[in-house]
Amino acid sequence: MKILNALKGMVPYRLVLMRRELLPLWALWTRKNMKRKDMIEILHFHLVDHCNLNCRGCDNFSPLAPETYTELSVFEADCRRMAQLMGTKNRIKEIQLLGGEPLLHPQVEMFMDVARRYFPHTPVNLVSNGLLLPRQGDSFWEACRRNKVHIVVTKYPVKFDYHKVAELVKSKGVAFSFYGHTDVVEKTMVCVPLDLEGRQDGRDSFLRCARANRCISLDHGKLYTCSLIPYVKYFNQKFATKLAIEPSDYMDIHQADSFGQILDFTCKPAPFCRYCNLKGTVGNIKFGISRHERSEWTGEKN
Repeated sequence: MKILNALKGMVPYRLVLMRRELLPLWALWTRKNMKRKDMIEILHFHLVDHCNLNCRGCDNFSPLAPETYTELSVFEADCRRMAQLMGTKNRIKEIQLLGGEPLLHPQVEMFMDVARRYFPHTPVNLVSNGLLLPRQGDSFWEACRRNKVHIVVTKYPVKFDYHKVAELVKSKGVAFSFYGHTDVVEKTMVCVPLDLEGRQDGRDSFLRCARANRCISLDHGKLYTCSLIPYVKYFNQKFATKLAIEPSDYMDIHQADSFGQILDFTCKPAPFCRYCNLKGTVGNIKFGISRHERSEWTGEKN
């Protein structure tokens, strides 16, 4: 992991941006998102839905979410079922504990214990904005070491010494890295405009999507092909919109017969994909504070 992160850091950022722009076209041409894989690449678990930052256009809708804490018992039930479906073979490349801001959960240490208990051979990453790391006590660091949790921090352009906190984490004997290139450049945002009328070609959107068949969200027993679907409810509640979630937008893992059934599900477009205007994606948006305006997620001109 250290070698990989070092190699990533050597790539000029302009090439990173160029790659981001070309990836949707490459994905569309190769049809890679609809090719069945033998593993889930990244499995997302939200510990909380809210956040201690207020980022404009957050694709988890955290600025719009009330304080929402996942119950440990629900998380454990989902982990247990996924482990049962996997059997003796590890079929998840990476688990991410995130949010919102996961360090807001008062039981974060117990979530790490549960994740490691059911997924002993899967890398477990805690994805955070890092602001609360200096406040963590000895039991938190011990839980990270005990469970071999890797802390991944996105560096935002706020008044906070991120490199000091990186040294803190490393001094505790815990693996640390910055997310993407945020160790050398300012955090920027990407807006995939929501089409409130659902007029997009869902298959085309799925094929172009950077998260499709890659970043899979598991929330209260329901497995989703991306993080927008389970949390768009906060957008609907705030703006009185009706971006519908249909039963075929998710899979109930407690009703699944096999892990293969899950892999068959994740490589197919969801009905919700019709709401995502991938062709209208706007990248490299400067970080800003959310004003809780609908246009942050739809790209509408005010």
